[in-house]
Amino acid sequence: MSSGLVDAAVLAPLKPVSMSGEPSEDTPVFEDIKGSSRPLETPPELAQHFFEGVKARLAQGVKEEELSFQLAYSKQELRKVIEKYPGKEVKRALESLYRTIHKHLSPEENLLPVVWQAMEQGFIRQYQEFEELIQRCYAGAGIALEFSMEDLLSYFNSITMANM
Repeated sequence: MSSGLVDAAVLAPLKPVSMSGEPSEDTPVFEDIKGSSRPLETPPELAQHFFEGVKARLAQGVKEEELSFQLAYSKQELRKVIEKYPGKEVKRALESLYRTIHKHLSPEENLLPVVWQAMEQGFIRQYQEFEELIQRCYAGAGIALEFSMEDLLSYFNSITMANM
């Protein structure tokens, strides 16, 4: 399973055109989009890093109810991470991501809807995973992401509608 939000197979047919007009896999942008050098970045990078650390601690045997007592994964640290990603910042990052994807996809191949749908599904999975970890490891702390699933779906819908 890939660590990026979009499978490389979805993006494999993408061939950006070089200055000479020929497709070139040596183009750095191609590598970024294809995901072989680095997956597309998600808006909440810091949040993703934080929750990857939470999952790693759990995999090491730290009990869910004890995790919040570790300095790097305390309730205070989680609140700091969440405060950096209010809904409007997530929406702004998604809009930027859409523009980047749109810029690098050929309109003739009609891949933009496929890629954007895959991105949406990836963000939904990530949102659900973050919420589940918060509920499991920080139960009763009254901590939640600053945007809801409905907000996330609304962001994707408004970006899609604005670019039709």
